[in-house]
Amino acid sequence: MRRLTLIQVLVFYDVPQIFVAVDATGTHYLCTLFSDAGDEGHCYLGVQISESRLTEFTLGKLDLRMAYTHPEVDNALYQVVARQEMLQATALPQPGAVSEAMLPEAGYFFSPDDLAEATTATDTYQLEVPVSDRHTFATIINRMGWKASSIQKVMGKIAAL
Repeated sequence: MRRLTLIQVLVFYDVPQIFVAVDATGTHYLCTLFSDAGDEGHCYLGVQISESRLTEFTLGKLDLRMAYTHPEVDNALYQVVARQEMLQATALPQPGAVSEAMLPEAGYFFSPDDLAEATTATDTYQLEVPVSDRHTFATIINRMGWKASSIQKVMGKIAAL
């Protein structure tokens, strides 16, 4: 089982429908919701994906289903469960473990306009954090999938923009 960190939500409707996550080694995963198990968490089909292929998808050049049915490497599919702010990925044995219900419909191409809207719909905050809490603050930023533009030392405090 692998622990993933959410880095970008691409499609959101009540809960993230399609998102990008990374593991501890920096491998990217494209994840698509296939089941809402309520208290048990949300279940996603995840596929390991290179940055170049992910860019193809976000530019609208790659069909979402093709990303899953023709992965770049063998044994690249995972069941990803989102539960209590954690993402855990379990490898799926190929090919029989993936049912038709888990796969997205053919013909879905992500619109680059959607990505631009998602990118501009963010807020920027400036926070002052005691130096002694810098590591904890950086951990929170990473776990929440937030990005810190800069972390600067300002008169004994950390300011995150």
